[in-house]
Amino acid sequence: MEGFRRSMWLLILPVLFCAGMLALSLLTDAGILAKRGFIKIDRNAAVAPENYSEETEEIVGGGIEISLTEPVTEDYFNDALFLGDSITSGLTIYDMFDGFNAIYKVGVSPMTATSISFTTTATGNDLTLTEAVRYYNPRKLYIMLGTNGINWASTNDLLSGYRKLVKVLKDENPDCMIIVQSIPPVAKWVAEKDRNFSKENFDDYNAGLRQMCIDMGIYFLDINAAFTTEDGYLSSDYSAPDGIHFGYVGYQKWYDYLMCHTVHGSSAYCIGEDGFLKCNN
Repeated sequence: MEGFRRSMWLLILPVLFCAGMLALSLLTDAGILAKRGFIKIDRNAAVAPENYSEETEEIVGGGIEISLTEPVTEDYFNDALFLGDSITSGLTIYDMFDGFNAIYKVGVSPMTATSISFTTTATGNDLTLTEAVRYYNPRKLYIMLGTNGINWASTNDLLSGYRKLVKVLKDENPDCMIIVQSIPPVAKWVAEKDRNFSKENFDDYNAGLRQMCIDMGIYFLDINAAFTTEDGYLSSDYSAPDGIHFGYVGYQKWYDYLMCHTVHGSSAYCIGEDGFLKCNN
């Protein structure tokens, strides 16, 4: 019996030794990587997990509110798609971006976006929402919707339509980073003519958009803050004659704001050629 036990120990000890050395090796490698600031990630995975944290972005529940970042160059938007109404179409009319990709429709609202066809900058042809997302396959999707509808639909109905839209987009392209932009203000005289365009209505709707982004774990970009004057309305410096759309200076302001409010625009990390996330210092 004693001989049998001795034989068993002779068999087990080498296995235990090898297992211990392997564990030590893994711990040592992990320590080295941690000291260097490296974390192994999937290069093809979405770069924005729900609980991601960095100085330039404020975590708001499951979503992330984009704040000021270092300016980027236009190639940052090479994999981006803009979705919106006639306000978004102005980015193409004024040729603000080189190689700008957008789908837009005059008069579209959050409640109709999933059931109509959009004009595309790439082909000029009309595509449905899902057809356009498949065609462009964007990495970043910027949405601005709601100016059409805020003067006749309830905030709840607009947000309900928006949630449906976001769900469709998520289902169609789960890896795409969805960036919801608040709607900009209108000129004060517009609100005086139609009280549904009041500052209070815009504030209520944009607050609802922000909460929707929290609930759905997507990005929120407060464009409204860049254009609101002290009285809460759109400055004549930025507006077109109708008081709702932007003039050239307004589109330049929007462009500049987008260039320095980016998703991980000044991240403390970057992905190396080896597929490791490393400190960017």
